[in-house]
Amino acid sequence: MAAKKTNEETERANAEVGGPKPWVFVLMVVTLYWAINYLDGHGGGFNAKVYSPHKDATVVASLKVQKTPEEQAFESGARIFRGICAACHQPNGRGNANAGYPPLVNSEWVLNESPSRAIAIVSKGLQGPIEVAGQVYNKVAMPSQGAALSDEDIANVISYIRRNSDWGDAHSLPLVTLEQVKAVRETIADRSAPWTADELVQQFPDSQ
Repeated sequence: MAAKKTNEETERANAEVGGPKPWVFVLMVVTLYWAINYLDGHGGGFNAKVYSPHKDATVVASLKVQKTPEEQAFESGARIFRGICAACHQPNGRGNANAGYPPLVNSEWVLNESPSRAIAIVSKGLQGPIEVAGQVYNKVAMPSQGAALSDEDIANVISYIRRNSDWGDAHSLPLVTLEQVKAVRETIADRSAPWTADELVQQFPDSQ
């Protein structure tokens, strides 16, 4: 009888010492609730003024490296070229003679002082034979990109092609402007068919 009583007392003592206390859970919940509300009210939302109160947000923004308009246009043009043009003209701009894709590197159709012909080709497409750097390409069938690209897109991608020193030759041609693109596109707005080489020469004789 004494042994049974001792066992019951031991189990009761263990339960009192080792068992979880309800007030502990209540305290944890209250603490967590308080912490969440405190952070929500005082966390600052990663605002620069909160974490660097001695600096104005505009000052912080000005510390970032500002890219020049030329750099911005070049990067935009590179993205467009990789997404649309590189599949045919190749990432290095040298085309694929076996498939009938002429090169853009050192192409007289691209590196003229006036970008009018290049703008017209991108806007309406090109078909038929064309001679590039002394080689004739007979199966050219470039689709129009005028519906897919904005004036700014066309200006940027042609600027990228004309000024890309990564292709082996550095050219000092100026950036193609929005005004140049708009002027050409307004002139050829009623055209629906792709260009031929002869038509481009007749339409844009200033692009020699």
